[in-house]
Amino acid sequence: MEDIKNVNTDALLQYMQEEGIIKMDEVLKDFEKMNDKKILKEHKYEIYYSESEKSWRTYLPDDTNPRKRRPLKRKSRENLEKEIIRFYKERQKEQNRADITLEQLYKEWLIYRRDYTSVKPKTIQEDISEWNRFFKDTELIHTKVKDVKPITLIRFFREVTRNREYTHKRISNARSVLNGMMSYAIEEEIIEHNPVSDVNFKQFTYKPVENQNDNVFSYEETQKLLSYLQGIYEPYSLAIQLSFYLFIRVGETKAIQWQDIDYKNRSVYLHRQVTCARILNDDLTLSKRQVTVAKQMKGNTSKGFRKQYLTDEALSILKKAKEINPNGIYIFEPNGSLMTTDSFNRRLKKYCREAGVPYYSSHKIRFYNASTAYDGKNLTTISHLMGHSKVETTIHYLRNVHKDESPTLAFKNLGLSQKSVQGCSK
Repeated sequence: MEDIKNVNTDALLQYMQEEGIIKMDEVLKDFEKMNDKKILKEHKYEIYYSESEKSWRTYLPDDTNPRKRRPLKRKSRENLEKEIIRFYKERQKEQNRADITLEQLYKEWLIYRRDYTSVKPKTIQEDISEWNRFFKDTELIHTKVKDVKPITLIRFFREVTRNREYTHKRISNARSVLNGMMSYAIEEEIIEHNPVSDVNFKQFTYKPVENQNDNVFSYEETQKLLSYLQGIYEPYSLAIQLSFYLFIRVGETKAIQWQDIDYKNRSVYLHRQVTCARILNDDLTLSKRQVTVAKQMKGNTSKGFRKQYLTDEALSILKKAKEINPNGIYIFEPNGSLMTTDSFNRRLKKYCREAGVPYYSSHKIRFYNASTAYDGKNLTTISHLMGHSKVETTIHYLRNVHKDESPTLAFKNLGLSQKSVQGCSK
């Protein structure tokens, strides 16, 4: 008996179905019939036949009626019983929606986001991470959605931020998850108002943000790293070097094809990116990482599609890449396959260590390039080259800047130091 108690019911049913012992569709039908019989048995009003009306009659509960019931009649008993069953199932469904908890809503919301919105898998993965970090295993998630009030959230976040463990940005990410869930709840008519919008998040205490000015490659470190990489002919080395000569994201670097290069006009057209994400399964687990190439740029705006000027150094890097990958579709194809961001950063870390410079991720190369190219007057130009839709985003990338609007001039300080850029005045 003890062995039977320890058997996983779902696994047992799956085994019996696979072995042909049972047919799940028939089991489900039988279960549905049993449930229907239970509904009819618990129906408290009499079901009777009216000779005068030549129809079957009963009553259904109705709180809007003074007598708290309303009549129901059908020509056949079968149809009357079907309507009784439908009524109670719908009422139970409405009751279930009214009693739905934050945890239940969260699971629904994830599937909704996957199936009915254009949100990317990576964003869903980030939402799951924020949920697990802030909400999972807390009492809050067992609260009915309709019972979540502004004071409920104020007390929750006041406790979370009490010891200043999280930055304002991190709490904003958690708030975004709740905000999205509540917006979905409004759409589903579970609630009429979003309580998150009534919470002033400025009242909480946050972890001070460390000075980020030094959290990026310095000029000297960049010169040292690029000088070291000049003697290394392999896809990752060349991809890292090229990243220092363009205002480019690592996903865009990985997606450049040879057909995107315009040697005559010394430019590269950025119009696709390589993404690596895990897809949400129906049981809310995540699939293995899937690498895809998308003609969709980060931010999903037209600003992401842009051309970049190729300096002499950038053209030299492309020439080397062509020599080691003459027949490839993509410029950088280590072992005949696309790079991943993780592999790019692992190799960058390895080369930083060998060159004797601090390691910063591939994303910080963009910080360095934006900061190095900024001259106090060309913010709009740099914002365009970075693929940003707002200059405010570009300002965030400026680090240790020393305070002509020509696109090519913005490239003159990238990579190894140069006295001039050929053709930059044209």
